[in-house]
Amino acid sequence: MSTGHVEYASLNGTHIFKIIGEVRAQSCISLDKLLSRIEQQKNVTGAIVDLTQTTFIDSTVLGILAKLGLKLKQTHQIQAVMLSTNPDITTLANSMGLGQVFVILNYCGDPNVCTNELLDEHINHNVMLSTVLDAHRTLMKLNENNQNMFEPLVKQLEKQQDTIDHSV
Repeated sequence: MSTGHVEYASLNGTHIFKIIGEVRAQSCISLDKLLSRIEQQKNVTGAIVDLTQTTFIDSTVLGILAKLGLKLKQTHQIQAVMLSTNPDITTLANSMGLGQVFVILNYCGDPNVCTNELLDEHINHNVMLSTVLDAHRTLMKLNENNQNMFEPLVKQLEKQQDTIDHSV
């Protein structure tokens, strides 16, 4: 169970995401859907992911953030910024290859930035499976270490998804 949440704000084409507390896969369905909507927008000028209040982040959330960084680079030619003051979180982000798609800064800005909490979506198993699978596929694209680390999980999740698809 997640004991944290994601907050979001947008101003003049710059999108701000705050990951607060302990955030796991269950809390990122809303984030993933939001990223899909942002990807379609024309006026995107920047993105900031604030991890300064993050105490734990799982690989699914990291994969979704990687997807954000990759999409902004590919679609809008924008280098997103990641803020992190926790050395463990920074090390984890760098070890997963997020430094390739984000400029990672050790900066603690104003904690009172006006963001609104993204409310958790009603989660069904198929949506969760698809989100987790997509996030880990994205991480695998970042580097060979991630490819080796997550390949068994992705294969297992793909089998599970195939089983569900063929039973419907």
